Amino acid sequence: MNKTSKEVILSALRAKAEELLAERNFAGQRIPPDSEMAVLINELEIHEIEVDMQNDELRESYRAIDIERSRFTGFFDAAPIGYFILDALGMVSEVNNTGINLLHTHRDAILGKHFSFWILPEVKEHFYTFILGLENLDHTGSYETLIRLSDEKIMQAQLGGIAMKNPQTDAAEYYITLTDITASKNAAQILKETTERLNQTLKASFTGTWTIWPDKKKVYFDEFSKNILALNANDFDGTLDGLLKLVISEDREKIKTVCEKSNTLREIDMEFRLKSDHGLPKTILAKGREISKPGEDCYFTGILFDISERKRAHEIEEANKRSQQRLLTQAVLDAQEKERSKISAALHDSICQLLYGIRFNINHLKKADEAQLKAEMGNVTKLLDQAIREIRDISYELTPSVLKDFGFTAGIKEMSQRLSNSVFKINNQIHRNADKLPGDVQLYAFRIIQELINNSIKYSGATQASISVCTEDGKVNITVCDNGKGIDLKNEKHLRAGSGLRGIKNRVAMLNGTFSAYNNNGACFSISFDPAEFKEE
Repeated sequence: MNKTSKEVILSALRAKAEELLAERNFAGQRIPPDSEMAVLINELEIHEIEVDMQNDELRESYRAIDIERSRFTGFFDAAPIGYFILDALGMVSEVNNTGINLLHTHRDAILGKHFSFWILPEVKEHFYTFILGLENLDHTGSYETLIRLSDEKIMQAQLGGIAMKNPQTDAAEYYITLTDITASKNAAQILKETTERLNQTLKASFTGTWTIWPDKKKVYFDEFSKNILALNANDFDGTLDGLLKLVISEDREKIKTVCEKSNTLREIDMEFRLKSDHGLPKTILAKGREISKPGEDCYFTGILFDISERKRAHEIEEANKRSQQRLLTQAVLDAQEKERSKISAALHDSICQLLYGIRFNINHLKKADEAQLKAEMGNVTKLLDQAIREIRDISYELTPSVLKDFGFTAGIKEMSQRLSNSVFKINNQIHRNADKLPGDVQLYAFRIIQELINNSIKYSGATQASISVCTEDGKVNITVCDNGKGIDLKNEKHLRAGSGLRGIKNRVAMLNGTFSAYNNNGACFSISFDPAEFKEE
């Protein structure tokens, strides 16, 4: 406050005091104004009134200051960051509640202690440099440091500050802010590590990332994507039109459709092909999803893969499947033709020859007398009976009609009777539930038993064979044994392919069953399967 302002205030106070004194004298007893006593009393009263008025002004000022201090103190203590006031030597003279909480201690343990006490020794030099940098008044600064808390934990902190003069002592003070950035630093470190791992994963998996802004017609590819797409700096200008130029014409509509439907589309999963200098186009698989934020244009981001080799491998695999299917169909047709050839040969070599003989005998009947006619008719009858048996055997081998007409049990018994003779007998024991098996299962089981019996007749030298079919507990167990010379269990080649066993094993496999061979006074074969697991392809 300058001299002129002070004089104005004092003059105003005196005028106010004289006015109050005049009102007081007017109401009370007057003293002669010319007396010395009156003058002295008048001056004293004026000074008394001035003092009272000054005291009132001071009290009002103190009250206003207290209000402002309380407001400041509330803001100071409730601030979300830590505040410290350091004296010129760096001693803490004041701290708010947040600062106390950040240091995990109490106020008395902080006040009067040098702030560097909480700074880790290896970074204290940086703190001193920071304080020196604040010595220029009104100069602010900040830096990151490490704080050791009272429980020995380490806090990563952000320190800010400014140097100011104390209005009472005119000495320098430092107003320091303390912010705990441990969580953000850890998050940043995790993000950095995650980003690095992602980059390594993308690199190892030959995957790149992309972003497209449909409204702005902008496209971004990271370095991995550029390598996958084999893009050079001059090949791509970062625009949608630039991308479309790289895509073969047949696939450009896919990308255009995505951009046109960007307002309704939420995810992208599409393939497109790029032009290639090597002739074959490069096939790219792009996957992504929409990212939208309030007040911002939505965009799509995701990853892409080069699936050219996978695509070509799939095409080769499909071609191989088609080729295998053709070969399988050809094999079936060849098998049918071979089977027809066998039937044709069987008819030609047996039935036809018998019919030729019958015709020859009939031609002789025209010239024969009665005695010769009788003998020739006997020969014709024998030949006809033999032809009928041959046709019946061929028909039975092709499709056992008795199996379809009368069931599994009747089929096995009929086969046993037909193949039995004076030197080879077949016994059978069939469970009553065998006829309830599905028709396809009955046929497979019949063919297995038929092949095993034929093997016994042809190769074992046996005089007797037995067939057992048991259907209990949901399982079918078939056992075929003979009293022949047995089977060589050590000869793997014989077990694997000999004596028609390959066809038997194939049929057992179709039934999802098990097959085993062993010797027990002859050869024995055991087959077991669950009819419920059979599914014809």
